[in-house]
Amino acid sequence: MRGATASSLRLAAPRLVVLLVLAYVVIVPIGILVFASFRDARGGLPFDAVSTWSLDNFRAVFLESRTYELLMNTLVLSLGSLVLAFAISLAAAWFIERTDFPFRGFAFVMIIAGLGTPGFISAIAWTLLLNPSNGVINEMLRPLLGWEGDGPLNVLSLWGMVLVEGLGLVPVTFLLLTAAFRAIDATLEDAGTMSGAHPRKIARRITLPLLLPAILSTFVYQLATTIESFDVPVTLGLRNGIIVLPTEVFLQISPSTGLPDYGLASAYGLLLIAVVVPPLLYYQRVISRSERYATVSGNSYRQRRTTLSLRMKVVGWVLLGGFVLLEFVLPTLILLYTSLQPFYSVPSWESIGNSSVAAYRDLVGNDLVTGALSNTLLAAAGAGLATLTLAAVVSWFIIRSRTSFRSVLDFLAFIPHAIPALVMGLSVALIYLYVPIPIYGTIWIIVVGLMTRYISLATRQMNTGIGSIKRELEEAGTASGASGAQTFRRILLPLAFPAYVNGFLLVALLSVKNLSIPLVLSGADSRMLSTVIWNRWDNGDTAGTAALSIVMVVITLILAALSHRVTARVPRG
Repeated sequence: MRGATASSLRLAAPRLVVLLVLAYVVIVPIGILVFASFRDARGGLPFDAVSTWSLDNFRAVFLESRTYELLMNTLVLSLGSLVLAFAISLAAAWFIERTDFPFRGFAFVMIIAGLGTPGFISAIAWTLLLNPSNGVINEMLRPLLGWEGDGPLNVLSLWGMVLVEGLGLVPVTFLLLTAAFRAIDATLEDAGTMSGAHPRKIARRITLPLLLPAILSTFVYQLATTIESFDVPVTLGLRNGIIVLPTEVFLQISPSTGLPDYGLASAYGLLLIAVVVPPLLYYQRVISRSERYATVSGNSYRQRRTTLSLRMKVVGWVLLGGFVLLEFVLPTLILLYTSLQPFYSVPSWESIGNSSVAAYRDLVGNDLVTGALSNTLLAAAGAGLATLTLAAVVSWFIIRSRTSFRSVLDFLAFIPHAIPALVMGLSVALIYLYVPIPIYGTIWIIVVGLMTRYISLATRQMNTGIGSIKRELEEAGTASGASGAQTFRRILLPLAFPAYVNGFLLVALLSVKNLSIPLVLSGADSRMLSTVIWNRWDNGDTAGTAALSIVMVVITLILAALSHRVTARVPRG
């Protein structure tokens, strides 16, 4: 009896440890956020002796008309950018996956080229291109239109934010949709043709219903992404009084005057979570039922590509070329031009002749920049290793365990996906202002914040990698006398290593691009490239901002290319 009990404890102990670690990483931030929202901190911290229990924060959030203005701005930005992103992504996916469009591989790469550009850098580039006073495009349009004064276009507006956010959503939206377009079985459409149905009727009655689950799930997922968007609103909207919910949380944490109001920020954070959670839960529900909409089976599955006329091919190239120009080429060119100008001026032959690499030369000997670069690479590597290592262990229990314990782990691993990045940064900051672990203001608190943020994504990545490995391989190791830990380390982990590496690169890429978490958590000695770029832009250093932005884009493009190359080498099935 004692032997059986000891054996059960040995089996349960690793699961309990993983559960406690995941609960600490996921549940404690939410708990501290709820706690802080019910405290009147009086300009201090929620757990100080002078703070009291109060509902004032929720009264300020729900009884003020300003909150509903923030909600309206947030929804307009989210829905407007989604409409633009889906219009472009659906057309691009159709041209590349369902037609004989020429140079499809090249077009595919160009559409996702902007995946490595951080959102706030795109917003900075578009400020240079389309601000109403001296934006490059406005300077070109005024003589053509006979326009006097500022304008005619203004990116520093809610609709300008919709444009930049919508363009930035296209690469991920396109990737999520292409798989569905590729998976449609042409035999289903052929059956409609043989029945005498018109092509439009086939598209409406067969093709669209098959695509609808993928379109709906992608829309809901991206809706949650745009609701929590911070980079574009804070770069384009903050100075012009166009505030959305994530920006308001930031303003309460980092006010221009006075002390932070952590209680009110926490209450706004909970409201933001409440807005984000329903679409994500619906997305999970749709994904869990995806088998119902499967069209690929072992029975004569085949694809069919529509033959395009020359006119339609030209239309396709104009559409896709226009998108690549707006989303990647123009922003990159204006940043490169600006980085070479000692003093910013509208592009002309004279200004091009005055180009200088002084801004790049200044970066080389700048201790702040070199320190930020080191911190960024260290945080990206640390977050990638910590997140994927925890995710690998969690996924092993989720995929291989036959008890209800796995559903608890799966639920815990999903929760961070519903917590906006800025809110996650706030909750992690509050934890380590209270818990006596000396990492506040260091690079390690940023690593903890990034790990908490991306554990959901990493777990999904490792679920797929481990789920593709036959259980018989582990059973063979166990039959040979290997322990569970040895089986995991010597058999499972090497086989799942490609998925681990791809997940590591993806988390590292997202960590480098992230602005919101470092902006909340970084200290004097833990600045990241993203925060240094943001501070330089905020202080009016256009050349330094542009030069650092080019450096960051190069880093993220390298990580994106490596991730894509590793993904392409991962065996399918």
